[in-house]
Amino acid sequence: MFENLVESAQGKQQGRSAYFVVTAIIWLAVLTTAIVIGIIQYNAVLNESEDTATLLAPPPPPPPPPPPAAANIPKPTKVEAPTGMVSAKITPTEIKKPSAAPPQIYTGGVSGGVEGGVPGGVPGGVPGGVPGGVPMSTGPTEPPPPPPEPTPTPKPPTIIRKSGGVLQGSATRRVEPSYPPLAKAAHVTGSVMVEITIDENGSVISASALSGHPLLKDAAVQAARGWKFAPTQLSGVPVKVIGTITFNFQM
Repeated sequence: MFENLVESAQGKQQGRSAYFVVTAIIWLAVLTTAIVIGIIQYNAVLNESEDTATLLAPPPPPPPPPPPAAANIPKPTKVEAPTGMVSAKITPTEIKKPSAAPPQIYTGGVSGGVEGGVPGGVPGGVPGGVPGGVPMSTGPTEPPPPPPEPTPTPKPPTIIRKSGGVLQGSATRRVEPSYPPLAKAAHVTGSVMVEITIDENGSVISASALSGHPLLKDAAVQAARGWKFAPTQLSGVPVKVIGTITFNFQM
């Protein structure tokens, strides 16, 4: 009997365990089904909202504001001047008498003059001005400045210098020096340079030896004094000339 009680208790315990397992499986299945159905329905709602948003067109832009009302610009009225005889609207109450003094007629005025002018004035002057003054001036005019003094023309030089070759080329008469006997006896040879001054007519007025042997200088100076040259002019004016002549003494 005790064994039957033990088996009966074991059977009841096993039945309870199976019932709990089956119940848990059923609830788990129901919960899973509910979650899946909820997810499917949510996705369907989202798809429908997206399709609705895609199919809806954007709202039209607002209409432009109405144009402003045109301002009332008054039209100009044309006033025509009356022509012909027009009667006075108000009758004059007093008529002035004509002046007894005869009108003054100026016969010596000029066109553009002013009243109170003086003879000899110019158009554009002012009363009280000075005859011969500057028009529109307010006082006596200052005398004009004196003209500048002419620049003096520099005088051409009265004497110029020529080189020996140019001077000798303008000679019209040449005089050769005589060989001094003392220099010949001493067998002295060489060149003597003589500086000469020529006047405006081409004549030698002075001569002096610059170099050479002393025994030959006097003969060279005497010969140079006898030379004659063509007159030299500068800007059309005859001038003096200074230059040199070289004499060669050879035996």
